[in-house]
Amino acid sequence: MIIINILATQYTLSRKSLEIYVAGCKGDARYGHCRNCHNPETWCFNQGTDYNLELPKIRKKVKDFDEMIKRIEIFGGEPNDQDWNELEDFLRELKELNKELWVWTRYSLDECPKFEKELCDYIKTGSYIEELKSDDNIQYGIKLATSNQKINKKGIDY
Repeated sequence: MIIINILATQYTLSRKSLEIYVAGCKGDARYGHCRNCHNPETWCFNQGTDYNLELPKIRKKVKDFDEMIKRIEIFGGEPNDQDWNELEDFLRELKELNKELWVWTRYSLDECPKFEKELCDYIKTGSYIEELKSDDNIQYGIKLATSNQKINKKGIDY
């Protein structure tokens, strides 16, 4: 079993978002990693810190800055390339913090695990495909990098 490792957390004021970056991306079976990926330093699975060790720090950040944090966003690497049992546990822990929960994945919504759809309020889907680069794909106030990407909202899209 692969333990999810956390590479970093950061706060984005414009979205009132605590961002969590997980380590590890397998790349697409046909095409490999996304060309010009915005986070190639996150591809390796064996870097960062075990999420179980990071959870107390994340809980403290959310408690200390409760009014400033509207949502928690999980980036990668690739969240859905993690062990799904570990990912489910991690998302359940984060859901208990009573914030909007977002996952950013290259996979389609159909490929996302059922528990992710149950726990997450939003799931951004679609690979970064440089040929589909876009300046006007704005959904839920977020500018997406390519026209094939979509933000799926619980209760509307799934």
